[in-house]
Parts: sequence; C-alpha cells; structure tokens
Amino acid sequence: MFVTLTISLVLVVASLPWWDLHYGSPWNETQRYYLGGMCVEGSCQDYYTDSIRHYTYFPQTYGLVLTALALSVFELAFLILAIFERKFAVGILVTGLLGSITLMVAPIYFYFALPVGLSSDGAFFTNFFGSYTERGMTYTWGGGPGWFMAPFVVIVFLAATVVAFFAASDSAGETRRSRPFRPLAAVSRSPRD
Repeated sequence: MFVTLTISLVLVVASLPWWDLHYGSPWNETQRYYLGGMCVEGSCQDYYTDSIRHYTYFPQTYGLVLTALALSVFELAFLILAIFERKFAVGILVTGLLGSITLMVAPIYFYFALPVGLSSDGAFFTNFFGSYTERGMTYTWGGGPGWFMAPFVVIVFLAATVVAFFAASDSAGETRRSRPFRPLAAVSRSPRD
C-alpha cells in the first residue's frame, strides 16, 4: 500500500508545474511551466517546438522524475516477488534508494540549471526565485507546486522503501518452522564410561 502511494505521489509531482511566472498588475497573466511543456491562459505547448532555451533543462528534469517513477514501479514488482521468495527483498532496497536519490536530484538540478539557461539569452531571470519591474510591469517568478512537493515525496519514498523491505524480509515466502520444543530431560543420551 505504501509503495503504491509512492507511485501515485511521483505521478502527481511529474504532472504539477515546476516553475511559475506571474506578470501584469496584479498578476493578469500566469505562465505555468510543467516538465513536459508550458501553459499560458489555457494554451499549452511543448519545449521541443516552442523554446530551445527551455529544451536544455526541462526534459532532463522530466527524465529524472520519470526514472524515479520507473524505479518505484520496479520496487513494487520486487515487493510482490519478495512475497514468494526472500531474496527479492534486496531489490526493494536497491530500487527504493536509487529512486529516492533520483527524485531528490531532480529539484536540485532544476534549481541550478533553470537560471543559467534563462539568463544565457539575456533574459532578466538570474535567480530561481525573484521579481523584476520594467516600465510599470512587474514580473514575479519561482518554483511551482511540483518543485516544492518533490522533497516531501522523497521522504515518503524512503519511508515506503524501509517499510516494504522489512515487511518483505519478515514475511517472505519461506514458512519459518521452529524446532519442536523438547524438554532437556526428554533428550536421551547414552552414558559412556
């Protein structure tokens, strides 16, 4: 259950906007930048055809998030396999840790890559968060809900990994049989002289 929650949360992180730009007096227009494309007033386009400057960091970040999603699905597969065979429990740990790390790298990479990509063509975006006023028009920008949510999903991902690993290790396929209890007096020994 916890692993399926992780898969759902990673899907939510991938589908939310990761960066927002508001401009106009008081926010007449908002541009939402999703990992797969940007949307302005209900019209969306992808980065491949619209803007080459966005093409340098949005697809890479999207790739990191989708890799984390794939690893969370593999974690679920290893959990199902570990129900029948204990040796698959290690796969839960490996895929869970790699997926968590990958998901944590995504917002960090995005935080540092976005301002470099935007400011390289002379735009006034020099920081990930900020504001700018030009001829009475105020621009405000910063991380979107997906960017803010990603670190919290990493925590859930790690917790799900630990819970799944120990649950699979404790209840894996092999039926544990303890030796029948035999009182010490019942053990027969032949005395040797």
